[in-house]
Amino acid sequence: MEQELSGDKSLTHGADEDESTEAGSTSGPTVESEITDEPSGTDSAAAEPAATDRGDTDEVVHTSDGEVIPEHVAASDAETIPVSELRTPEREHEHDELPIKARVSLPPTLTLLLGLAATVIAIAGLKQVAGIVAPTFLAATLIIAVYPIYKTLRRFLGGAIAGLLLIVILYGILAALGASIGIAASKFASELARPEYTSTFTGIVSDGRDFLTSKGIEAQEIDDAIANFDLRNLTGLASSLANTVTGLTTTMLFLLTVMIFLVMDAGGFARRLAAIHRHKPDVADALVDFGYRVRKYWIVSTVFGVIVAVIDYLALMWLGVPLAMTFGLLSFVTNYIPNIGFVLGLIPPAFIALLSGGVSTMVWVIVVYSVANFLIQTILQPKFTGDAVGINGSTAFLSLVFWAYVFGALGALLAIPFTLLFKSLLIDRDPSARWVNQFIASSPEEGTSAQPL
Repeated sequence: MEQELSGDKSLTHGADEDESTEAGSTSGPTVESEITDEPSGTDSAAAEPAATDRGDTDEVVHTSDGEVIPEHVAASDAETIPVSELRTPEREHEHDELPIKARVSLPPTLTLLLGLAATVIAIAGLKQVAGIVAPTFLAATLIIAVYPIYKTLRRFLGGAIAGLLLIVILYGILAALGASIGIAASKFASELARPEYTSTFTGIVSDGRDFLTSKGIEAQEIDDAIANFDLRNLTGLASSLANTVTGLTTTMLFLLTVMIFLVMDAGGFARRLAAIHRHKPDVADALVDFGYRVRKYWIVSTVFGVIVAVIDYLALMWLGVPLAMTFGLLSFVTNYIPNIGFVLGLIPPAFIALLSGGVSTMVWVIVVYSVANFLIQTILQPKFTGDAVGINGSTAFLSLVFWAYVFGALGALLAIPFTLLFKSLLIDRDPSARWVNQFIASSPEEGTSAQPL
């Protein structure tokens, strides 16, 4: 028995390479099975000191998945390997490492070209479906804005009646908005068509030509510039705008239909958002952030738009400018465009003031509009909106141009909500993209209005 144990010990320690090889060829794949088959009693007890004396070369079990575990917890089908052999080059392949995800890195120039190509394709696709996307997005943002009212009504009146009242409220908002734009454009076109304004405009142009000629500018250059500018062109443009607004029957019907279905689904918004949060919490947070911002944008812009419209109306009445009510409504609508909205609302009344009252009246109109914009939209309104918009003036203007190009008149009205949606989903939720906020955010020190860098 001592001789048999000696053979087992030499097999385990690997002291004699030839003996270990011979023992390995006759004893099977594991040493553990031989030790288990040893007879019990005195001989087994005599083997315990030999096992204790193994020291640093104590046996371990190397499982098939690369895990190293002690012998006493090893499975019966595992391969027993001395510790000294675990890190040999021949066995390195048995320690499988976790798979590494391969990432293909394209050259920067190719990446830029692919991105530009994808952007052009996306813009072309959006222009093709502008009649669907823009009305649907307008309906969605309006429902988001009045959703707290819907929840309050549902608590007291039930879901069906609350939904019906919400539809009535939204239809009233759309009717007032469309009527304001259509009436303003139509009356402005009619005012420009008055014969006395044509003669007045001709006199103003002649005085301007004489002034520029006295300053050394060539008369031929001035005449060429005047030839391309005709008051009748402005009249046609205003009439075209009025016809466009009042003729959007198909778009309005689609918008009202979409709004009905969205209101019917409004009761399940909270549950759907909670389900999204379980699977994609960052997307859910971005949607919540967008909802908060666009709701605050619509509400605050509406309140301050009413204030600005009242001030402009009273000022125009005091100055004797025609169409004071019309231009007050125009100021209300253009107030939804931050930073540059007041400029869009200023040009028509200033031009009419020039034709009806002269240069001094036009200057007074510009002063009143500028002061009202500075006090209300620049000082007071940001204190209430806070970071609801969070984009600078340059971004607001470029957004207006871009979304108006893609979606037309509705794109101009929804320029800020569209930009807020893309900012929340593509920039604010992605840590690797938040550096873009340094160029578009109103507070670059924070990096983003949603969360700092």
